[in-house]
Amino acid sequence: MRTLFVIILIILSLLSCKKERFNSTMKEEIEEGIYNVKITQKNYEQKSFELFAREISYFHDTSFADDVKVVFFNPEGDTSSILFADKGWYVDKTGNVGVSGNVRIFATRGDTLLTDTLLYVDSTHKIIAPSRVVIYRNGEKILGKNLKSDLEFKKVIIGGKVIGKRSQ
Repeated sequence: MRTLFVIILIILSLLSCKKERFNSTMKEEIEEGIYNVKITQKNYEQKSFELFAREISYFHDTSFADDVKVVFFNPEGDTSSILFADKGWYVDKTGNVGVSGNVRIFATRGDTLLTDTLLYVDSTHKIIAPSRVVIYRNGEKILGKNLKSDLEFKKVIIGGKVIGKRSQ
């Protein structure tokens, strides 16, 4: 009986050592894969955007990122705008991107948008900013809320009270 107990203890300790080595190896591989990440979203062969992040973690089909940069492309394949934010998330099934914290988006035609929260809807190639926004366009400052726009700020809709120049 005592011998059986000793054998069971030896087997359990060997199994736990093997498990620790496996977990240690797995942890190292995961840690290497979550820093300095680039995600490219394509619709057929056309590139929609490239998302860069300092650090990223995954939960089901959603990626959560820190220090986010997103480069958006127009149908011709040229850069249409570049976005920077403190945090972001990317949903693999839809291609949608959400960002929050110090959100800045710069259109290649010169316009700038500042906000706290922004959502990019990949199916429509539109952005939605449900909170307060500041837009700098042609030297003018425009303040508002509930923005909906294309990525080049050619068609901008701001809900509610707008302060500043409204014409395009």
